[in-house]
Amino acid sequence: MSLVIQLCPFTLADIPAFTAAINASLDTLRPWMVWAYPDYQPEEAASWITFTLQQRIKGEAEECAIVDASDRLLDGAGIRFAREPDQLAALGYWVRSDMQRQGVASRAVALLLERGFARREIKVIEILAAKENHASRAVAERCGAHLVAMN
Repeated sequence: MSLVIQLCPFTLADIPAFTAAINASLDTLRPWMVWAYPDYQPEEAASWITFTLQQRIKGEAEECAIVDASDRLLDGAGIRFAREPDQLAALGYWVRSDMQRQGVASRAVALLLERGFARREIKVIEILAAKENHASRAVAERCGAHLVAMN
């Protein structure tokens, strides 16, 4: 049976689990995420979660906690909406290291793409992934993304 996930808005109750997940996943986060560094603190998680809630209220983005059927935080995925006509919506994701390679990111990305493309104004959603981040690029490709450019 495959793992069932849901995307839910982050809440301040997620701070301890979010902080613990980052600190437990530094080996897979640090090469790609500038905000992931040793001894990530609850205050930093609180700041991020508060920011995501503000973005949601303004309609600028939907950052979500990825949770399993028992509400365990598997980590985050989000979509930022374009603010200007020449901008693209952008999608990002990460999964705690002990839950990687189980389809969590692919399922989360598929759900976010569905939400994003449900908005009439969105025609393209970009997924940025480092050239060397083969796992993240594979998630995008499994979800139907096509390589547009590589820097």
